[in-house]
Amino acid sequence: MTHIHNLLRIAAVASALSALTTAVLIYGPNPPVAEGLEAQAQLASDGRALYKPWVLFFHPQFAFVAALGAAAALWRARPALVAIGLFYLALWAMTEMTQQAYIINALNQYWRPGLLAASDPGARQAYESLLTGFPALSDSQYFVLLFGFGAGSVLLGAAFFSADLAGKAIGGVTVFLGVVSLLAFAGYYLAPAAGVTAVTGWIYAYLYGPLQTGVRLALGWWLWRAADETEPSS
Repeated sequence: MTHIHNLLRIAAVASALSALTTAVLIYGPNPPVAEGLEAQAQLASDGRALYKPWVLFFHPQFAFVAALGAAAALWRARPALVAIGLFYLALWAMTEMTQQAYIINALNQYWRPGLLAASDPGARQAYESLLTGFPALSDSQYFVLLFGFGAGSVLLGAAFFSADLAGKAIGGVTVFLGVVSLLAFAGYYLAPAAGVTAVTGWIYAYLYGPLQTGVRLALGWWLWRAADETEPSS
């Protein structure tokens, strides 16, 4: 039982760190608004514009390690839900990390500085084309990660319904947040609907931050307690 004990401990710490990164992402200060490619390019060296992409790069790593711990604890009771849920959460985590890598590296270390340094009109036009097209690339990655997060949260959250009362509560909140993500996905991409996006937008604005931060903290506590139950006897 030593290995599962250690995994659950690590996953508990990772879940607490994912709660911290969630709070930073939602409540941390945002960069100044910049209009136009030139003004936006100036943000390439502004720490206020770069810290959230770095936090977003590490956030899914913490959350996925926490999900691995939950999967280990729930595997025997709900192997199908756990396995498929982990697939979708891995899809979310890898896509989120890749999206942020493009923002940190391609956008802010190559294309924006390239635009500012370009003296040749042809080179400048090429950088302007890259920067103009970048939002579409980033949003296409958001398309994948939003669906992956929603589906994975619903499935892994449902696996918690086989756990104790605290686990069921964690599962219920996780399923709710997953359903909200899937509804947002449908509202954005399947058949854009103002009504759906208005509801999900309100949830994101007022409920998502406290619920997501809270459930990640609760999961960390649940995993730590589960680790205590598997602690090897001396």
